[in-house]
Amino acid sequence: MRSLSSSKARKLPVSHISLRVPWHDNRWNGTVCANPRSNASCLILPRIHEKRNDIQEEAYRSRPWNELAADKLPACVAERGAFLAPYDLERWVEHPYAPHNPLYSHFAPTRLLHPAFSAACIPFRWMRADQAVDIADSLGLVFSAEAEERIHQHQGFQSGWVQDRIHQSVLLDTFFSSLRPQESLCFFYAKQTPLTDAPRVVVVAVGRVTWVGHAQEYSYRGPGSHRAMVWERPIGHSIRPQVDDGFVLPYHDILEAAQKDPHLNAEDFLVSVPEEARSEFSYACEHVTHDTAISVLLGCQKALHRVAQVLPGPWDRAIQWIDGQLNRIWSMRGPYPGMASALAAFGLPKATLLTYRIQESLAVDPHGWKADFWRFLDHLMDHPDVLGQEFAPDSVMVSKWKQLPDERRALLKLLSRFMLRADQAARFYQPTERNKAGIRATDRDILENPYVLYEEDRFSPDPVSVRTVDRGMFPDPLIREQHPIPSPSASAGPSDPRRVRALIASVLEQAALDGHSLLPRRRIVEVVRNLDLSPPCPLDEDLLNMVENSFDGVLDRTAMADQEPAYQLARLAKGATLIRNTVERRLTGRRHQGTIDWRKALDREFGEMPLDPRERSREERARHEKTAALEELYASRLSVLVGPAGTGKTTVLKLLCQVLSEGVKLLAPTGKARVRLETLTGLRGAQTLAQFLLSVDRYDPETGRYRMLGERKVQGVRTLIIDEASMLTEEQLASVLDAVESPERIILVGDPYQLPPIGVGRPFLDIVRRLRPDDAAVAFPKVGPGYAELTVPQRQREGGLDDLLLAQWFSGRPLDPGADEVWERMGTGYRSDRVRIEVWETEDQLLERLRICLAEELKLKDPHDEQGFEKSLGGQEFKGRIYFHPSRNGRNGAASCVESWQILSPVRAAPHGVDALNRWIQESFRRSARRLAEAPERRRRVVPPPLGRQGIIYGDKVIATRNEVRGKVYPPDGALRYVANGEVGVVVGQYCGRNARPGCRPRELEVEFSSQVGYKYTFERTEFSSESDDLLALAYALTVHKVQGSEFETTFLVLPRRCPILSRELLYTALTRHRRKLVLLVQGDFVDLMRYSSPYHSEGARRLTNLFEPPLVVDLQPVAADPEMEQNPVRPLQDGLIHRTRRGDLVRSKSEVILADLLWSHSIPYHYEKPLLGHDGTVRFPDFTIEDADTGRVIYWEHLGMMGDGAYRTRWERKKEWYRRMGVLPLEDGGGPAGILVTSEDGPDGSIDAAALDERIREMFAGW
Repeated sequence: MRSLSSSKARKLPVSHISLRVPWHDNRWNGTVCANPRSNASCLILPRIHEKRNDIQEEAYRSRPWNELAADKLPACVAERGAFLAPYDLERWVEHPYAPHNPLYSHFAPTRLLHPAFSAACIPFRWMRADQAVDIADSLGLVFSAEAEERIHQHQGFQSGWVQDRIHQSVLLDTFFSSLRPQESLCFFYAKQTPLTDAPRVVVVAVGRVTWVGHAQEYSYRGPGSHRAMVWERPIGHSIRPQVDDGFVLPYHDILEAAQKDPHLNAEDFLVSVPEEARSEFSYACEHVTHDTAISVLLGCQKALHRVAQVLPGPWDRAIQWIDGQLNRIWSMRGPYPGMASALAAFGLPKATLLTYRIQESLAVDPHGWKADFWRFLDHLMDHPDVLGQEFAPDSVMVSKWKQLPDERRALLKLLSRFMLRADQAARFYQPTERNKAGIRATDRDILENPYVLYEEDRFSPDPVSVRTVDRGMFPDPLIREQHPIPSPSASAGPSDPRRVRALIASVLEQAALDGHSLLPRRRIVEVVRNLDLSPPCPLDEDLLNMVENSFDGVLDRTAMADQEPAYQLARLAKGATLIRNTVERRLTGRRHQGTIDWRKALDREFGEMPLDPRERSREERARHEKTAALEELYASRLSVLVGPAGTGKTTVLKLLCQVLSEGVKLLAPTGKARVRLETLTGLRGAQTLAQFLLSVDRYDPETGRYRMLGERKVQGVRTLIIDEASMLTEEQLASVLDAVESPERIILVGDPYQLPPIGVGRPFLDIVRRLRPDDAAVAFPKVGPGYAELTVPQRQREGGLDDLLLAQWFSGRPLDPGADEVWERMGTGYRSDRVRIEVWETEDQLLERLRICLAEELKLKDPHDEQGFEKSLGGQEFKGRIYFHPSRNGRNGAASCVESWQILSPVRAAPHGVDALNRWIQESFRRSARRLAEAPERRRRVVPPPLGRQGIIYGDKVIATRNEVRGKVYPPDGALRYVANGEVGVVVGQYCGRNARPGCRPRELEVEFSSQVGYKYTFERTEFSSESDDLLALAYALTVHKVQGSEFETTFLVLPRRCPILSRELLYTALTRHRRKLVLLVQGDFVDLMRYSSPYHSEGARRLTNLFEPPLVVDLQPVAADPEMEQNPVRPLQDGLIHRTRRGDLVRSKSEVILADLLWSHSIPYHYEKPLLGHDGTVRFPDFTIEDADTGRVIYWEHLGMMGDGAYRTRWERKKEWYRRMGVLPLEDGGGPAGILVTSEDGPDGSIDAAALDERIREMFAGW
């Protein structure tokens, strides 16, 4: 073992450091996790995902690491999983190439010491060969590409990492030179935690760096031609349990508290790394700037104030410590943190090194002209050799500097006040870069309002954040006094109108990501006042009245339904206007005329009517409503076709497209929906929205942003059809409408009760509500101007509707009185041809149940049948081995089985989430395939090694995670050359068997997607990175959001008991993804799911939009049927999307609102959907229960709707019979011993006679 340092390293200015740690359920205290198998969050780190041994860790749960043998240490030992361990730990590391590469055969295991309260740091970015070249160039470090290439030749492959020992030493020593004990802070962070399912990088602890370890070289068994440095270097920190010099955020305690108190949302206490600082919290360990340190500390301070309100602890000490660090770091930051980037934007070579050198000079003599950076720079231009020849500007640069116009010089100085990256500074300083980025602001605009840097850059791939600008405008008071920002840029104070506008814009941008297209003024005031800013922005309504005239072009003022002022991003207001005008003008436009016999076309499509009278009646209703729908879709200039899965929406489209064959454009949000649309309509050329809009420059694949341009419209589209329209955001729909030139028809197709889009608004639902006829609840067929709804299932017999009846509870549609029988009939162990229900409590039980269900439903030989499982994925057996062939010569390959089955979960990051389930599937059913992939290359491995964070191998079912144009596809002829986010396929290569070409070395994944059968896309090893989401992910288990727009033969739906992300729409979407069978794996009591059927749990109603009317927000609690009503917090929902009584109850129809309000007006207390337990143990949920304590009588009131529907009427008769058996008899019969049954009905047109109902109540309850 050798310890050494390089004299060729560069000493950098002081900075801070981030250190990535895995989530640990024992608080990183140097023990094995208390419940290792349940820790799914740590699996996001590739090394842990690959190496974690669940059985071994379970055997040593909670044991201190220093009591374990080296081979028993958990996988997180190399990932700083014990950074709070109070003891020293010895560990032996081996060079990763030593076991199998001759160049490294003399490398010996090397001893590493991890002292107590320390973390081993590896700056991986600095060790990446591609990054190291740029780092060395910018810092003037010794680096020879030729030396690296020689090593690559000797080792026999290109590794992608720096291999030369001198290079490693110089880069590592330079990196660690910026860490100053007692001055530098250390920020520990996790990429995934159980507190949130969102992809948020979360700070878990902060302290000071107390010492930095020495460089260490590998040990050797003997002489050899190659040497290398150990990359790991321990760093001591000051964090201790006493919270005297740093702190750990109490996430574990928050989790425990949230389990006991549903009012607590664990996410509210998280400290997320700012988006603009993600690069500083990447690659395991990285430098953190003063700017980012300030931002994170302010976030920690805000979070700890919230913690102090719910948890006892030494939080005051932690907050005081943060205050001290903020004061110190503001001073260290100085007035010009972006100087190097500004100088690089100007064009000065070696701008970073020059900045460091000037800072050194200023530190030596802070007096006179040297006290100001810019004066020193002027001095340098007058005396180029003052810093030595290395930093002497040439004559051209000197002349350029001296002739720089005052406005340009002022802009450069302004940019240096913000912590910008070099490309960001160039984007605003250089006019050509500004134009390229679509930034409209001039030099003068930026000088007059520096917050334009945020407002104009919001849509860049690496945008300047509002906080970055704010810190430049409001540095430490001493800096503001000594280095004031000149006019016109100078701030007018914390209430500066420019600041207010930018902050509101940032709040509304976040609200848009959360689904809202506008926010009321009071909520904006509240959010802005609580932002972690220094100084805070003292926003109030009086200030808004004064400054809102400066909002033009960025924000629009609008109003809520109660006339409260509201604000909306200007671009969203523009998009909403386009959507609204398109709908309203087309609705009143001239209708298309035609004499097509649509019933005849339907009869040709479906053939003879069934002979069975009940089936014949159902089929007649189905064809009748489809006929009416086709007539309306043909005639209307804009229409919606709605209905649940299986009602024949695509069949209607198929027949329509056969008539409107010319100029039909088919669009869908996902790749799978695109293919299904093509397949079912028989038309080619369907595209995803992203594909279509990319061709007309209305979609940016780098940022995922959709935009309106008003020019370059697509010509020749006569009929525009968009399927799965519920997935469209307002921006997506507006962009499509903006892109197509005057189509004759626009048809939006989908189910409005599915999940709303990921992004702003719910435009399809809003349009459906605008077009739905008033009598749609009871009318048949449900057709009106621009509106067609299908209701009759075409794929199932009435006797097999268990799955549809269950899904109906979460559809948001009115329920028939007999619908509650589904909760009684279904329960633990329930099985039918279409539904199977299993319950579980622990994660172990879930996996046991899931294994059995997979074996039985997929017809495996036994629960451990690997080959049978692989056949279910499309694998084919040959001589005892399973092969995954691509489709060719008209024969289906493995991808054709992608839709045969699918595991679903609402979440990603939990023991029951898709990440953990995918890993379990691979470990349980693909062990032999994994051994094949992990075989050493020298043994002639026939398949690629595991790739990506999840270790994807040959034969895996995978999903694409982003929209991307891809050129490497075979065969190239006819290929789409595009893969859409959400396309699912199977890894069918590379496979180098006996007949492979000589020298075949499989290193790449070849994937055939079910949506592009016959084509193999190649994904190279270099495309997988631990620091970003891989292009592919395992897809045995997928989140419900990911499968929206897809269907599978069988789905296995995992539903946890307490899951914040669960909503009514999510359950409805999940319950309608199967064609043949639904397998439900429910934690706890199956009936508990019923509470999510309440509008209280509606995600659509949570969103505030104003497409057709201003929103009215009401604060609501759940309906009484919710077993946790007393615990659930008040929730703001948009009125109009819910049915709310005067008493505040949430009910399921307008008629029930009228009935409840009449009861309330007569002071008659009632319970809504109160469980009624029959004497045989069965349960039903009457609409209204009225209990008279004086007389002892109980009235059960049921309101009936669609009595003209045979299935509805049949279920009501069954429920009526149940009442009779339980001793509840109709009022007309004098009631029964267990209660009185009262019914009321809607009229044939869906109306309710409120006056007659009022009179009836008056008579019934006279003397109440």
